[in-house]
Amino acid sequence: MKYFAFYLLMFISACSNDNSSDTQRADNPGSETKKETSSASVSDDGLVGEWEMAGSIVDTNDNLQIDEDERKNLKTPSFKDYMKLNSDGTGLFTVARMEGRYEAKAEESGEKEYLTWYDRANGPHKIGTIIKVTKDELHIKEPGGSGLFIWKRL
Repeated sequence: MKYFAFYLLMFISACSNDNSSDTQRADNPGSETKKETSSASVSDDGLVGEWEMAGSIVDTNDNLQIDEDERKNLKTPSFKDYMKLNSDGTGLFTVARMEGRYEAKAEESGEKEYLTWYDRANGPHKIGTIIKVTKDELHIKEPGGSGLFIWKRL
């Protein structure tokens, strides 16, 4: 779990970086908000909306589900990350409510979708793999680890 805290701190610091030198940056960052995304399939299942970070757990048995024994070990964050995901692929992210856009694209395996947030300068911030979306919760597997982030719908 100590590695999870390290990755979370790295993610937060990456969100505050100016990635305007990124080669994917468009000449007009404002035009990126109208870019077509592939979030429709997940959006139909309820991804669009306002979310607040409820906490994280370690998926001890690697089944990509939050079991009752694992839920008992939910670590609540010392801050309340926020996500607002709009149906057109735009939104807000984090406590600072950083404007930008998001994409939910199928992974290479095609089984799950991967959520990436792009800041105003079109700098990517990898959020993780979307595991489950319900009317009340969103479960995202952290990139390259065994942690699951739990977001509650506002």
